[in-house]
Amino acid sequence: MPPLDKKIKKFLKNSIRIAPKISNKGELAELRAGLVSQYPQTRKDAIKKTIQQMTLGKDVSSLFPDVLKNMATNDVEQKKLVYLYVMNYAETHPELCILAVNTFVTDAQDPNPLIRCMSIRTMSMIRVDKILDYVESPLRRTLQDDNPYVRKTAVICVAKLFQLNRELCIELGVLEDLKASLDDSNPMVVANATAALTEINTMDPNAIDLAKLINSHVSQFLLALNECTEWARITILDALASYESKDSLEAQDIIDRVSAHLQHVNPAVVLATIQVIIKNYPRTQQQQQNSKAIMNRLSSALVSIMSTPPEMQYIALRNIRIILEKYPELLTKELRIFYVKFNDPLYVKLEKIDILVRLVDPTNLKQCNLLLAELREYAMEFEPEFVSRAIQGLAQLGIKYSDEKFVLKTLDILLELLERHENLKDDCCIAVCDLLRHSCEDKEMVKNVCSVLSSWESPESAMTSDSAKCNYVWLMGQYPDQFTNLQSKFEGFVQEFAQEEQLTQISILMTAVRLHTRLPGAILQNVLELATTSIHELDVRDMAMIYWRCLSLPDSDKLIQELCTSVAPQIQSTLDSFSPELLEKLLTELSTIGSILFKPKSERTSNYVQRQTVIKGKKMHELEDMAKNELAKNFNDDVLLDFGDNESIAQVSETKETLEDLDDLFDFSSNSVNEGLKSLSVRSQPGKQTSNTQDLLDIF
Repeated sequence: MPPLDKKIKKFLKNSIRIAPKISNKGELAELRAGLVSQYPQTRKDAIKKTIQQMTLGKDVSSLFPDVLKNMATNDVEQKKLVYLYVMNYAETHPELCILAVNTFVTDAQDPNPLIRCMSIRTMSMIRVDKILDYVESPLRRTLQDDNPYVRKTAVICVAKLFQLNRELCIELGVLEDLKASLDDSNPMVVANATAALTEINTMDPNAIDLAKLINSHVSQFLLALNECTEWARITILDALASYESKDSLEAQDIIDRVSAHLQHVNPAVVLATIQVIIKNYPRTQQQQQNSKAIMNRLSSALVSIMSTPPEMQYIALRNIRIILEKYPELLTKELRIFYVKFNDPLYVKLEKIDILVRLVDPTNLKQCNLLLAELREYAMEFEPEFVSRAIQGLAQLGIKYSDEKFVLKTLDILLELLERHENLKDDCCIAVCDLLRHSCEDKEMVKNVCSVLSSWESPESAMTSDSAKCNYVWLMGQYPDQFTNLQSKFEGFVQEFAQEEQLTQISILMTAVRLHTRLPGAILQNVLELATTSIHELDVRDMAMIYWRCLSLPDSDKLIQELCTSVAPQIQSTLDSFSPELLEKLLTELSTIGSILFKPKSERTSNYVQRQTVIKGKKMHELEDMAKNELAKNFNDDVLLDFGDNESIAQVSETKETLEDLDDLFDFSSNSVNEGLKSLSVRSQPGKQTSNTQDLLDIF
């Protein structure tokens, strides 16, 4: 046992922090001085400062050899910091990390499971194909490791290495070890193995039969579901959502097993659970009691998500929109939950109005009246987009309830808003025209609407949106007797014909033909000439040509009469809906980006560009040269000031010394690397070596 004074000296040496000397060479030179200090605590502080600069986006890759020298320590915290540094530059400077592969192989056999995890994780992140020749033996050991934390890290590494070199991964057989991990006793290993297999199937569907693996491991997934973390649960639930149950009993069993997660605190887990239940629900619908209980569970789960932050609420509302298309009666009793709050952001308010109109029961007058009053209050707010959506919701609600008295009540609210607020002309014009298309036979309603709209002076300048102008012109053509000064109002639109947008141009063209007997012939002639000569929109030009030919036919009176007296069909709803095929696809992609964009994965174009550069076809000595050149370049860039000749010579000599230290630092003659070479040689055929083995032997 050493004397007490030696213990005290050692303690003081390890605890003393010595501030690096102020240098005029820049901040990186100070960090380099701290990294090579004789005091352990000073080196540790320098590593922390290096990590801090790295997280701020600064390039500190020139410190790579100095940081890596501090990996050989018993301080786990310091080793974690060094590995964090190495993992960061494993993506951007893979040629630097390959030089330290021997250190990683050694750490993969460390007694500490945390260090074993960090080593295998770092090796899998190095984007150099040569790393596979060294990682095979450590990866196989970690896949069979006694510690589940190591195993769950190793299964993820298989997917990373498959992305690096698919053919060699299949040749080495690590995919078979990955499949065997699905039978692991630890739920985290099962979840990570499922995630890795899913990623591999995405990269190459022919590499594994994912559907068969999921079908044969459903029981393992259900057992592991209650014992893993929330993100692992999402992975397992996604796998269960792709499983086709064999019969109604199995579907009911899956629903019962996953229903407990509907009350999870993480909304992503809740939505993933809902996806599994909706997938299996149709098979259990013959049991009415169970169906009602399942619907009540789903309703409670969706309501609970609405108490989350706004960002989560938006995602939930977009998913609820899809679910309501399939099961419109699901949340009819929870209307008040979706009322807009004063502190809701705009994007949540807009989604809530859409959900409210869809949720209301068209057979419940009391509920419709409550929502009508609520939307009226929304229409008096100050946010233009929110007010516009509320006015649109009023028209949609009136059409949905479809009672004459209720529609008149809705129309009165819209006309009242129109009289009070001049800036709502566009939205109110669109809304009242939608109501007229629904109740086109109500002459009193037509008279009230046209009397208000015909009182506008210069309607072509009073409205700004293309849709509003289109509706106004359509209304003049549909009910010309209700408009005063019809000719002057229509001529105002004709004068601006070339500057209007497409919908307005088409509406002007149709109205001009419809009213050709009421208006001077010069107006129709002018519109047809403008549409065929001055307009570049093909739809407008084609329609004008058709009308012109119809009018020029010798016996066109009957045809023109049919065109002028035709009535637009009654609209039953202005709510958007999905096609049956699209709806089924979206239901299988709940809680994904497809459910937010309303576009399934098959319809989205992939704009993903692989950020990680994979270095292939390089031998080890070429990688060493690349690393030294990179370090030399970064080392010279560290000098921030203009030095004299003496300092320049000192700088060059210091650079040479640093590069010479690399030969001792990155030594590849260890037993672990030789063992890897032996295993590769045994696997190759006698008298014939594989290309990978030959590349490795060329190094020595």
